Amino acid sequence: MLRPYRLEREIERAVTQWIDWLPRWDPATARRRLAPCSSCPVWARELQLEDVPHGALHALTTSLDAVITEHVRRSLALQPYLSDEDVQALRDRWHGEAITWVVRQYTQILRALDAFVEPKVQHMAALLLADIQEA
Repeated sequence: MLRPYRLEREIERAVTQWIDWLPRWDPATARRRLAPCSSCPVWARELQLEDVPHGALHALTTSLDAVITEHVRRSLALQPYLSDEDVQALRDRWHGEAITWVVRQYTQILRALDAFVEPKVQHMAALLLADIQEA
């Protein structure tokens, strides 16, 4: 059976790597999406990060999803006869545990967002306002 501390450690690593990546995030280079992302709104609501720009949030949620998917894959290797319902139950349980572990780091996340994301968003808003006023 998989050890729960391994999932916790990998979730913490994913969050730490994301926080370390945030200073390099540049909203000006984000590619436009034609279709809305299906997983980010769910994660944003559960993590109470609805105000975080999608590009910055998407990097975190894809990492968290990858960790959970890897744990599901490992479980299936150990228990290959799990039903689809059991696999979904595992995914849902680990998703809930991931939320709990990420929320524990909420203070560090908010500090990083305030330091690295908010100034960039404010700068882009100021540029947009200047362009509008010139037009």
